Amino acid sequence: MSERPQVISLPKTLKAASAAWVLYDVANTVYAAVLTYLFFPYIGDLFGFRTLQGVVNSASMIAAGICVPVFASLADHTGRARMYLVVTTLACIGGLALFGASSTPFLVMAAFFVANVGYNAALVFYNSLLASVAHDRHQGLVSGLGVGFGYIGTIIIVVLLDLPQQVGYPATFAISAAIFLSLALPCFLLVRERRVATRKSFTFELVRQQFSSLASTLRGLPRDRAVMWFLIGNFFCVDVLNTAIAFFGDFTRSTFFVNVGSAASPVWQPVGDLTLLGAVIETPGQLLKVAGLTLNVLALICGVLLGFMTDRFGALRIMRLSALFLVVGLLGSALFGGVSVTGYVFSICGFGALGLAGIWTAGRKLLIELSPREKLGEYFGLYGITTKLSVLGSAIFAVLYDVTSELTGDSLVGWKVALAAQSLPLALGLLFLWRVQMVRDRTDELSTP
Repeated sequence: MSERPQVISLPKTLKAASAAWVLYDVANTVYAAVLTYLFFPYIGDLFGFRTLQGVVNSASMIAAGICVPVFASLADHTGRARMYLVVTTLACIGGLALFGASSTPFLVMAAFFVANVGYNAALVFYNSLLASVAHDRHQGLVSGLGVGFGYIGTIIIVVLLDLPQQVGYPATFAISAAIFLSLALPCFLLVRERRVATRKSFTFELVRQQFSSLASTLRGLPRDRAVMWFLIGNFFCVDVLNTAIAFFGDFTRSTFFVNVGSAASPVWQPVGDLTLLGAVIETPGQLLKVAGLTLNVLALICGVLLGFMTDRFGALRIMRLSALFLVVGLLGSALFGGVSVTGYVFSICGFGALGLAGIWTAGRKLLIELSPREKLGEYFGLYGITTKLSVLGSAIFAVLYDVTSELTGDSLVGWKVALAAQSLPLALGLLFLWRVQMVRDRTDELSTP
């Protein structure tokens, strides 16, 4: 087992450092939004197929997930979390800036792999710095502000969706990287490590101890079966979430518009007369702006409302209900995609926003409810790793799309099959969450005198 580091609690919340920390959440959300709304649709047109991007996305997330214990060791023991945050963030920004520098699949995917690993590594160091900017009693507030303001990063990219038509994709990716860097700079300059009291040099022994601690936690999971079933169920639910988020922009655009030009100079033709509540949708950019803004605003509102409902009705009920909402949202999106803009937006932005917000909001609270207090830190570490490894769906989605499109000769069928198939891992997630209820009810029964 790894020796626990000595930590220092802040005597008060540092307002400027906290504001800079929150602003970083806006910055890194810019990157996530670029993937959803710009990069995945761009390389789908560039390559003409989706399998490669799905596989590389899964591989980069798995690599980051496996390395989480290493990153956690660096953050907890060396006292240099800010330096590692700067290095990993710059790796992400550099990869992002190079997304459009080449049309060679290997080079494009190499830039994507580096950027994605850097992004996920930076999150570990970023989260660890919360205790260095906020007093214990204010950490929930500062963290919540980061989550809430983070949606601004998505809104920035949604507003800039017409930029590729004006300056081209290479320049758009470079501009996005510059926005990311400018928003991250205050965190680089104003936030410093104040948490770790006894600093150690990074050694392979520290890494070995961290993996040993993880292995010990995994061996002990069968003794906390409710937590075990939750982590497995959450894995499948988050896997679907990650997949839906990754392909949201590409699916939205490509089911309602057909490219009659080329990858280099796309000319988009709408599939039929596209209207949303009487308003005519003429370009993919218009549709993505409407759907993207609606989804993110509703997710923000739903996150707040479901937070209250989680405390009132219990995290397990809300998480299971949110997974059901997501199933309805995905099946409705598959049904209405390319057929009805109103039906599609209602499905993905209505039920989808409820599912998206609820699973994330209730998941963290449910883990707290299920975990023994003395193991909460260990289980949250494992929770973080499993959410990063929940990326198998993106590879499966991409392969299903390519294979089905090739067999049927119809890309719309490929999109519908790939999205509808995501309801299967969600059903598995619900099955394991049902096991959580059984274990918890049985535990309550045995403890009743």
